[in-house]
Amino acid sequence: MLLLLLPGLFFFLPGLCPAARNPDPDLTEFSIEELMDIKVTSVNKKSQRLSDSAAAVFVITREDIRRSGATSIPDALRMAPGVNVARIDANKWAVNCRGFNSRFSPSLQVLVDGRSVYAPSFSGVYWEVTDVLLEDVDHIEVVRGPGATIWGSNAVNGVSNIITRQAHDTQGGFVQASAGSVEKNMVAARYGGSTGKDKFWRIYAKHRARDEFQRLSGEDAGDDWQTNQAGFRMDSQLSLADNFTLQGDIYDGHIHQDLYLYSQVSPYMDEFPVKTDVSGGNIMGRWTKVFSGTSEISLQMYYDAMQRSEDILNEDRHNVDAQFQHRFGLGFGNDMIWGFRLRKTYDDYSGSKVVFMDPVSTSELLYSAFIQDEISLLGDKIKLTMGSKFEHNDYTGLEIQPSTRLLWAPSEHHRVWTAISRATRIPSRMEANALIYISGRDISGIPMYSRFLNNEDQTAETLWAWEAGYRFIPQSRLFIDLALFFNDYENLRIYSPQGSAYFDAGNRILIQDIVLSNMSNARSCGAEIAVDLATSRNVKWTLAYSLTYHDYDNDGDFEIDFGFTKHQASLRGRFDLTENLTLDAWLRYVGKTNATYGISFTDNVIYEIGDYTTLDLRLGWKIRPDLEFFLIGQNLLQDSHLEFVQEAFSYPVEVPRSAYAGLTYKF
Repeated sequence: MLLLLLPGLFFFLPGLCPAARNPDPDLTEFSIEELMDIKVTSVNKKSQRLSDSAAAVFVITREDIRRSGATSIPDALRMAPGVNVARIDANKWAVNCRGFNSRFSPSLQVLVDGRSVYAPSFSGVYWEVTDVLLEDVDHIEVVRGPGATIWGSNAVNGVSNIITRQAHDTQGGFVQASAGSVEKNMVAARYGGSTGKDKFWRIYAKHRARDEFQRLSGEDAGDDWQTNQAGFRMDSQLSLADNFTLQGDIYDGHIHQDLYLYSQVSPYMDEFPVKTDVSGGNIMGRWTKVFSGTSEISLQMYYDAMQRSEDILNEDRHNVDAQFQHRFGLGFGNDMIWGFRLRKTYDDYSGSKVVFMDPVSTSELLYSAFIQDEISLLGDKIKLTMGSKFEHNDYTGLEIQPSTRLLWAPSEHHRVWTAISRATRIPSRMEANALIYISGRDISGIPMYSRFLNNEDQTAETLWAWEAGYRFIPQSRLFIDLALFFNDYENLRIYSPQGSAYFDAGNRILIQDIVLSNMSNARSCGAEIAVDLATSRNVKWTLAYSLTYHDYDNDGDFEIDFGFTKHQASLRGRFDLTENLTLDAWLRYVGKTNATYGISFTDNVIYEIGDYTTLDLRLGWKIRPDLEFFLIGQNLLQDSHLEFVQEAFSYPVEVPRSAYAGLTYKF
């Protein structure tokens, strides 16, 4: 009921509330050199300057998100070089780093304030429910390349850590309401206060409804959806050395889609409209005790749960996760950090038309420890970081994931770094325990099931990665960040037929068994560059470009070659036209790629997705310091375009041109 009343209350708030507090600082007012001093924690699990990180890391600030017009985390991730973001339909995205993109990209670890949102069912992320109030995002740290030494298995191609603002930075009120052609209506509200000098809190709620897209044929895709979410955060300084954070979120939603599944009558495939009900929540506590500038301990624990009901799969999952970390100086320039993690997962799956789990429910235990030492040499001009993760899981046993990184700072404005790392991707619950049916026809038209068999004897996919980078700040108005990489993948998963198809007389269908095995290897290499340039105080540009080459080396004749985009470019321009009027332009180019769509193993279709160029514009008008009107147009260069095709079950869907407008009020 509160969400329904917010649009009406919005227009009365200016008269009911006290004078607006001072507006938040605009990060675009900082010099580029100051932006490089932003602290990041995702590389070494400790706070360090962005420019001193021996990794390919890119930071997306809250102001970047606001001025881009992005309405979701995947859209915001398009800003980072080397990150492949493709919208599948109105409610699904494919997101990964450095290739291998798919609906459930298994090699990207995604975290919200250090809480993993990686779903072990499919080895990927349900982006449609990985949501936060974007106004509360402090920044997003995107680390391209392996992060397994710190974050464990599945942090193979990259890590994306969404970090929200502390409660003391979100005092007062915030209300936003908008509506548009695709983003039908969005309403969000937040309020923050304090219960003492060092105890701060905030609460928020949001509602969003999105319209459906269209298929390549021009028909409505039936993929409209809506979600509701609410949450809180409390930050308390218990003493001069002790800090405690408690935060949590709940959500529910209804997602529509049209599935293309087996039918018992000719042509043996039919379309079924499906409504997916999703719900879940989490609660997390974090305690940190600081002994000195180089010594601290922290303990983080969280519980999260999700329920998902759809024709493909019904899933009920609960996770409990505990992590301890200790950092201390060892003397002689050694900065040590070590810790351990314990994660218990319980899941339960009901039957469906497509997926059958054996066992239906199970519990899994993952435990790990890591240790890392950063050694400062030659008066801090050289920093050598060595460490390893030791992790045990129920599928492949013990996995060791080491890393060595070297940073050289020859002068104040130059940084050179290099790294070599090993990372693993462990099997998902589906790969280990699922029996999946995908239906179609053989070449003679007889109905045929492709039956995907589970494989409990899989090994972990492995990556050895070699990286190098160079950062250059010739002046306060220019910053250049270059990264190079070579990735060598082994034991990649691949599906292949097991024997010949056989006839099931009772059901009068052919059955072809498909088995998943580690028969594929691959190599990829590439370059990524990010450039920040301020041509004046009122005009700033950000360029991101990535180039990726890849090559498969498979055992046998079965090759799965998709999800690699050779060229990607992004150019953002931010223009402060007047004191109260801003204009932002975002031009993106994405090169062609392939996608494999399979209604059965014999009926696979390879879609060649052509290159495309998009343009987003945002006009912002500060009517008064606490009230802003914005108008946003997205994908303005063409009526619609295809970005990706889901691997199975649904039709290809195009992303349309869209526009929306709204108001933001702070009090």
